[in-house]
Amino acid sequence: MKHFLSLFILFLVSSGTQLRGQITDTLMAKVREEYNDERLLKSSINSNPANMTGARKYNMTTFRLATETTDTPNEIQQKGKGKKIWGAEINTLQMLDQKTTVWGNASYTQGKTKQVVWNENADYDLIYPYVAADSVGGDMKFENYSFSGGYSKSIHSFTLGITGSYRAHLSYRDVDPRPKNTAANFSLAVGASKTIFQKFKTGAYLEGEKYTQKHYLSFVSNQGFPMIYNMNGLGNYNELLSGKLRQAYYEGWSYGGGLQFFEAANRDLYLEVGFKKRSIDKLLTEYSDLNASRIDERQLHFSLGKFFNTGKINWGISVNGNSIERKGTENLFLNENSRNYIQIGSVERYNHKLNHIILKGLLQIENNDVKSSLTPFLGWMKEKEKYNNPLSSVELGKITYGADYQWLKTFSTALALSVSLGISVTDVYQKNAVFNNSGKPSINQMLQENYAFQSSDFWQAKFDMNIHFSCPVIRNAFVGGKVMYTSFNNGNNTLFAATIGTIF
Repeated sequence: MKHFLSLFILFLVSSGTQLRGQITDTLMAKVREEYNDERLLKSSINSNPANMTGARKYNMTTFRLATETTDTPNEIQQKGKGKKIWGAEINTLQMLDQKTTVWGNASYTQGKTKQVVWNENADYDLIYPYVAADSVGGDMKFENYSFSGGYSKSIHSFTLGITGSYRAHLSYRDVDPRPKNTAANFSLAVGASKTIFQKFKTGAYLEGEKYTQKHYLSFVSNQGFPMIYNMNGLGNYNELLSGKLRQAYYEGWSYGGGLQFFEAANRDLYLEVGFKKRSIDKLLTEYSDLNASRIDERQLHFSLGKFFNTGKINWGISVNGNSIERKGTENLFLNENSRNYIQIGSVERYNHKLNHIILKGLLQIENNDVKSSLTPFLGWMKEKEKYNNPLSSVELGKITYGADYQWLKTFSTALALSVSLGISVTDVYQKNAVFNNSGKPSINQMLQENYAFQSSDFWQAKFDMNIHFSCPVIRNAFVGGKVMYTSFNNGNNTLFAATIGTIF
C-alpha cells in the first residue's frame, strides 16, 4: 500500500505539471475520447509500446475508487461462486511533446472469492490443471498490487518504445484447509515502428514474462482433514503424490512478439498479428524441488480492422481471432521410501485447445453535444479438453451474437452523461463429454456440475451509467454504476459495481 501511495503522488505531480500546458484541452473532449468505442476497437495495436505515441489526442489521468459484487452460482467450482472486491486505480498518459509519450498505471484491490472448491491455488487460469484440490474449500481472501509504466520516443521516421509491469498477489483462508499463496508476474516489452509510404506505419515488438507462485497448505484442527489431491486434469489425479504434499512452487517463463501495419494518422486501417509461448513447472519443495509436472502453452492471435469517416458518421468493421493450445506433461516417479522419489520418465497426457474468432461492426454518429454508437458482434468458439489415459474429454462449440449501444450527452463544459446498454446470446451448438467415472464420487460430481455450466446456453444483459461533473474541489469528478445479469438454463449470475473518481 505504501508503494501504491507513492506512485499515486508521483502521478499527481507529473499530471499537474502537464495540465498547466493543456489549457486548450477541454475536459469534455477528454471524456468523449475516453468513451470512444472506435478507439477501444483499435487498442490491439498498442500491444507494441512504440505505438502508444499517437494512441490518444489528449493527455489523460484517471483516478478511481471502485467496489464490485458478483454472485456466480453458474461457474466451474475451481473459480468460486462470486466475488466481493474494492480497490483503487490510477492511469495516466502524458505527451511530453509531439515526439515523446509516457504512461503508467498503479492499482490495489482486495476482497474475497466465495466458495472456492477443488482448487487451493491462486491464478487458476495460468497453472491449471496442476492444482492442489480438496472437496471442502471455502471462501478465499486476496490482495493484488500492480504497477506498470512505459516510454516511447519518435526519432525521424522511427518510433521506439518500452514498457514494463509488475503484479503481486496474495490469497489465503483463515479456516481449514488454510492455503497461503503468493504469486508474482514481471513482464517487459520493447518495440519499434517506422513510417513507410508517408502515411502508413509498420512495427514489431518482443515481450517476455517471469511468473512464480509459492503454495503452502496447513491445518489447525486435530479432528482430521480432507484428502488433498494433486490434480492432473478433468478429475484425474496423481495417486502417488496426493494426500501428502502441502507445499509447491510454480515457476515459468513466457516470450512472444508481434507485427503491425496501420494507417498512421487515424489508424483507420490496421492489421496486428502476434504469438506467445509459455511454460510453467510445478516443483514440490518438500522433496528437494522435485519437478512434478510441466505446462507448455502456445498462443496465436490476430486483429484486423477498417474504418471510414464521412463527416459526422463513422463506421467500420473489425475481426479478432486467437488460438490457444495447452499441453500438460507429468513426470513419473519410483517411490523408494516416503521421502525419496526418483524420476523414471515423463508422459504428455493433458491437452486443451481453444479457438475463437469475433466479428464486430461499428456505427458512430456525433452531433454537437450528443454522441452515440452501435456495436453489433458475432463470435464463434471451438474448445476441446482431453486427458488421454484414462480417457476423459470435453468438446464444445459455441456461437455468440449481440450488440452494445452507447449514448453520451454533453450538457455543458462541466456536465456529461454516458449510458451504455448491451445484450448478447450464447448458443451451444455442439457438446460432448466422456469422463473417467472410476474415481471418487465427489470428483465425479464436480465434473458433471462443471460440464453442466460449460455446456449451457445463456443470455446476458448489462447496463452501465457514468455522470461527469465539476465541483469546487474537483474539476472533473465522475460517479458510475454497472449492473450485469446472465441467465442460464438453471439459474442466473449477477454483477453490481460502483465507481467514483476524477479525470484530469
